[in-house]
Amino acid sequence: MKKFLACVLMLASVNAMAREITGGVYVATNDDEENSIIGYKQYSDGTLEEIGKFNTGGKGTGLIKLDGLPYAPEKGEDGMDPLSSSYGLWRSWDNKNVLIANAGDGTVSSLKVQEDLSLKLVDVVDAGDVKPNSIASYHDLVYVSSMGKKKDGPGDGNLKGFTIDEQGDLTPIPNSIRNLTGRPASVEFTPDGKFLAVVEITTGVTHVYSVGSDGLLSDAPVSSINSPQSSKERFFALPIGTKMIPGEGGNSTFLVTEARFIDSNYQPHPSSPESKKKYPFLDLYEGQTGSVTSYNIDETGKISIISPDVLAGSDIWGGQQAVCWITSSRDGKFAWTTNTPTSSISTYSINEDGSIKLSEEIAYHAPSYDEYFLDIDLSADGNYVNTISGNTGTTWVFKINHDDGTLSLVDSYEGSELVHSYGMVTIPYEGDGQE
Repeated sequence: MKKFLACVLMLASVNAMAREITGGVYVATNDDEENSIIGYKQYSDGTLEEIGKFNTGGKGTGLIKLDGLPYAPEKGEDGMDPLSSSYGLWRSWDNKNVLIANAGDGTVSSLKVQEDLSLKLVDVVDAGDVKPNSIASYHDLVYVSSMGKKKDGPGDGNLKGFTIDEQGDLTPIPNSIRNLTGRPASVEFTPDGKFLAVVEITTGVTHVYSVGSDGLLSDAPVSSINSPQSSKERFFALPIGTKMIPGEGGNSTFLVTEARFIDSNYQPHPSSPESKKKYPFLDLYEGQTGSVTSYNIDETGKISIISPDVLAGSDIWGGQQAVCWITSSRDGKFAWTTNTPTSSISTYSINEDGSIKLSEEIAYHAPSYDEYFLDIDLSADGNYVNTISGNTGTTWVFKINHDDGTLSLVDSYEGSELVHSYGMVTIPYEGDGQE
């Protein structure tokens, strides 16, 4: 009897450990009637359990695609990639609030993370322009990038700053709006908060602004740089995803993804018969092999290229396409990209000097190439990569091999919107972790 009780207690202990909560995983729906966020608990074995759906107090854009180049809403009413941006859903610096851009009504919402990882709406404020699409936070500062007002397309946009208090209330910073030269796709602070970087998908330019003690950005960028072209045959770079990694001596490594779908005349390239047959999402147009460029941002804010146009493949044709979203390991040794129309994930290795190389072209691909992988984020405990699919409403979890950066599928979870999901963010769990 004693042995039986001991076995029962041991099994209970093992099960409790397997069910330890590590964080919350949140996905935006982009609903055009009332935007919302779907929340999941994530456990130490990587598995997810849905918490519920939480309204943001704002509106999404629904099935309308707003990509910018070329602007053709009649060809984009599938909603699979509505914003073509990163960090449309993000977290406050202290992990106490989830922040979301509501592109349908030009607002930004703050939702407080509760003890059970559910969300409570705290505040809704106007963004800097009509269609906010990316959010960055550092201590009590929050900056939001937005698309502009041009009638013939999303066009240019701007940046606007806010302060956020302990309750999650957002207060606009007077005179903080900075106009951009193209449609933004991602905005991110350097790890020390001294600079803010923004990439523009329509120009291929990255701008770096300095951040003053009053929270205001410099009137103009302190440095700017064009996305690299590795050859004359290389298509125009459409930067979308970014990831900032701490460096030494005040330097930061800035990783930027590059989709290559537009030729030198800013025209899409018709798909080959082979691509049409293999990839469901390339029935009209295809791109060259996508890439990642690593940059250095030094202690003065100067940005310079370290590794230019590192292909997700062996050649400019035939590799993984539309390398769009990116996250990195906690130790900064590996990065993973989602390659949307080819339904795959790639692994890059990162050296101490910020140089990068392709480690594994296909770390995972959907067997039928029919999952439109979008935003990606590291799990709260750093042991898993989470990503979402924009055409099936599925959230995917992959376990990280920390020795070589390879991924293995844990599981996939339905429950988000079947279309027009965007944004993914994880929040560490502050409880005891046991259920």
